[in-house]
Amino acid sequence: MKQRLKNVPQQPGVYLYRDKEGRVIYIGKARVLRSRMRSYFQSPAGMHPKVRAMMARVGDFDYIVTATEVEALILESNLIKAYQPRYNIDLRDDKSYPYLKITAEEFPRLCIVREKKDKVSRYYGPYAEVGRLRETIKVITTIFPLRTCKSLRNNRPCLNRDLGKCIAPCTGLVAVEEYQSLVEGIVSYLEGNGQQLAEQIAMEMKAAAANLEFEKAARLRDQASALKVLGERQQVSLDKAYDLDMVGMIGGEQHKLLLVFKLRAGKIIAKETFWLRRVVDEADDEVVEFFLKQYYADNPDVPPEILVNLLPPDPELIQDWLKEVHHRRCRLWKPERGEKRALVEMVMENARLLWEERMLDDSKNRRILEELARTLELEVIPQRIECFDVSHLGGEETVASMTVATMGRPDKKAYRRFKIRTEQNNDVASLSEALRRRFQEARHNNPAFLPEPDLLLIDGGLGQVNAARLVLDELGLEIPVLGLAKREESIFWPGRREPLRLPRRDEGLQMLQRLRDEAHRFAVQYNRQRRGSKVTRSALDEIEGVGPKRKQSLLLHFGSVARLKTASREELAQVPGLNHPTAERIYNHFHQN
Repeated sequence: MKQRLKNVPQQPGVYLYRDKEGRVIYIGKARVLRSRMRSYFQSPAGMHPKVRAMMARVGDFDYIVTATEVEALILESNLIKAYQPRYNIDLRDDKSYPYLKITAEEFPRLCIVREKKDKVSRYYGPYAEVGRLRETIKVITTIFPLRTCKSLRNNRPCLNRDLGKCIAPCTGLVAVEEYQSLVEGIVSYLEGNGQQLAEQIAMEMKAAAANLEFEKAARLRDQASALKVLGERQQVSLDKAYDLDMVGMIGGEQHKLLLVFKLRAGKIIAKETFWLRRVVDEADDEVVEFFLKQYYADNPDVPPEILVNLLPPDPELIQDWLKEVHHRRCRLWKPERGEKRALVEMVMENARLLWEERMLDDSKNRRILEELARTLELEVIPQRIECFDVSHLGGEETVASMTVATMGRPDKKAYRRFKIRTEQNNDVASLSEALRRRFQEARHNNPAFLPEPDLLLIDGGLGQVNAARLVLDELGLEIPVLGLAKREESIFWPGRREPLRLPRRDEGLQMLQRLRDEAHRFAVQYNRQRRGSKVTRSALDEIEGVGPKRKQSLLLHFGSVARLKTASREELAQVPGLNHPTAERIYNHFHQN
């Protein structure tokens, strides 16, 4: 590889390091590829231990030359998302925040989503509290009565029309232009033009009253009142109508906390929390650069200004990248004085409080895990605990779940579920299959099942624990395993008849109980999901003449199979695309007894 380095060009680009199996384990960008890559091939004695550990795994490298450093930045961001390399910074959202979405349709729909953003719809947020967002939508739909339903095929209005919360485009009596004016109004408000919108509504209300259109004037009056209430619900308001994002970073050597406050029209509308884990020893300004690239890559809500407490190595490069990706100018800077400096200090104070809270929780969890390790006679502190449970209903749609706690915290991104392929009514056999599949995937270096746990917890008693130990012995694994039975909350070890009974208030026992209950919930949820889809499938697929398209039309029209079963012949005949003979067959199928 050192010989190949001589042929690497002195141009901007992206480099990829691969392990001996060919998997990409690290991706980086460089203004000068050869110089940057050479820095990794120095004497191991002069390397940071994390870099040395990574380079010990590197078996090959690749690179892609780009015309400019901005192109390299874009390519690096895309490749990191595609490969998710093991040694790049690990960015974890503190939770999945809701967005307000306006769909890209002829008659757009307003809805709350937590999905990955598409390229055509409009997204606003994220919002910190989904409850507050739902209240906001209630008020917004009073002002702008957009549809919230998923289908326009009903051809009859729902209750929202009677409540004045939808103008019912499903009736076919609403012009596209009239509906689009509502969409433009809500877009204008969500983009911070609330005052302008309030003035426009006030003018229209006066004009309607002058023309003796008292019903219209009353509706506009209610809209103005609702708009005022909505504005009063904002938590923080400044004298100037700033439109910017504030990004603050705080943390220790390994973990970092990133806090983002979104300020629109002088009001804080959202707060986001992210935790970063440095894998290779990146400098703090490089961590900020990585975060900005990941956060704004697919985020269309880019303000004219981004304030930070620490600038990335090349702020102009990030500004050029934002312009290239989102086609708008954005100033990235660190204010040193004035009101904007005070705003950044406010963000940092919030970040400091969150960081201290997290450190206190981590310290408490570590103490609990240390005590648990002593109680259970474990050789190491169980930083990663995995729990397995099996769920079925009379042997139907048997599934297994795997939940994970890292340093005592639920790690939901590491949760996994298994559809049992062999014996459906044998809990011990099902558990053995799930465990075998889980550790075989780890042996094949599947990153979704790495790392392996420090402790294995089974929802069950001695029989389940002994079965789990047999699987681990079969695979040559020395992972400690224990069971936690629900009835008496007793802890079982393989091969020991007498269980351990800890006091109910023992914090270690409570931590295991929470993980066990989470595994049970996750397994039951998956079993219900599979049984539900099976019921839906069999109830309609047995009917002659009902294919995938008609099945979809029926479910969209009636909302559920239960409602479909009670439908009359006349109601079935109203479903779009359904002829009378097919409607008769469906009715007879559900009423044959």
